[in-house]
Amino acid sequence: MGTAKLYRRGDFQLAEDGAESVVDVWRVIATSETETITSILASSGLPSQGDSHPEKSAAIALEIDATQDDEVLTFWLVSVRYKTSITTRENAAYASQRTKGGMRSSRIERPAFFDARGYPLVNTAGDMYEGLGRPVRTRTVNVTHNATSIPDYIFNLSDTINAAAVTILGTSYPALSCKLTDVNCPDEPSRDKDGDLYYPVSYNIEINPTGWHILLPNKGPNQLIYQTRTSSTADWQDDTKTNYDNKTPTTDRRIVKRPIESEEQQNLGGEIWLDEDGQATPVVSLTGASIGTANMYSGITTITMASGTLPETPGLLIRVEGAGLKGRYHETRLVSVASGGGSGVMESAALTDILGADVYASGVIVNEFLLEDAADWSSLPLPNNQP
Repeated sequence: MGTAKLYRRGDFQLAEDGAESVVDVWRVIATSETETITSILASSGLPSQGDSHPEKSAAIALEIDATQDDEVLTFWLVSVRYKTSITTRENAAYASQRTKGGMRSSRIERPAFFDARGYPLVNTAGDMYEGLGRPVRTRTVNVTHNATSIPDYIFNLSDTINAAAVTILGTSYPALSCKLTDVNCPDEPSRDKDGDLYYPVSYNIEINPTGWHILLPNKGPNQLIYQTRTSSTADWQDDTKTNYDNKTPTTDRRIVKRPIESEEQQNLGGEIWLDEDGQATPVVSLTGASIGTANMYSGITTITMASGTLPETPGLLIRVEGAGLKGRYHETRLVSVASGGGSGVMESAALTDILGADVYASGVIVNEFLLEDAADWSSLPLPNNQP
């Protein structure tokens, strides 16, 4: 190991964008003509990669060049290049490097059966406008993880969504909002700075903060018909839902499915909205007025009315102003309602705490479905490489 002494302040450069760079030159006197490079770079007083410049603390030592004199073999000149504008890179073994990820905005299309206010897309006769789509804003994180071998466990998780909340790039996302896609492992491994082999595995995480569920309207070409009979030998007669519920014994009541017909008993040949009992409701009642105000809390499915009452109709499409992502509308299905309509339970939890928010009930019955498989992501490397 030699002794280092500052030989001269080197070149200074101020770039057009304001970035600064400087090169300091050090003289190292080695103890032997055959001194190793490692020993030279470890000389007392010589800066190391990553050190700050003594005058420009924002400038970091990035590159070091060492040149042995051609005549005096114990004499070395070491140039240390500092820069303020740098590309962040980890100078570590592959297993010690963090899982990295960048993010870009993206979007998906979902079938649209109602507009942004929750009104169903029907004409005044109750006929559905078909083929309309609605954009959903998402974000995609491209991830790179260094693996010792081909990570079979990551491939097994491909095309699944997170069963529990996860943290990605410092932000927490609720369960069922992140989907793993496009897992890719190169055909040959790479080498790190120490010469060790590893596989830089890449994959995408598609994030839909509102969840990967889908809302579909309760509509179709058939409806449920409630029937009762006066005795076990009597003919079945169409009846009301109320009479069906009150009919005893239960062997004298039944439910059948029948195509929806017009008053002239002609098959309509299309899909019609159905109410909560599965019966046709050709014209949906629309309303542009709030039914009241409510309180909701992030991560909780309970809705508590501060004024007004909820309709006692499970299955309704409910929209709560400001309870969605970053103050957007929270759109979900009403699962159950307390007697009197003072509170209820929603299918999806709120994403924002909100007090006294306007609540809208569109009058349509919807069904909520989850079309992706949920899995345990506890072993999945997630990027958290933010500064």
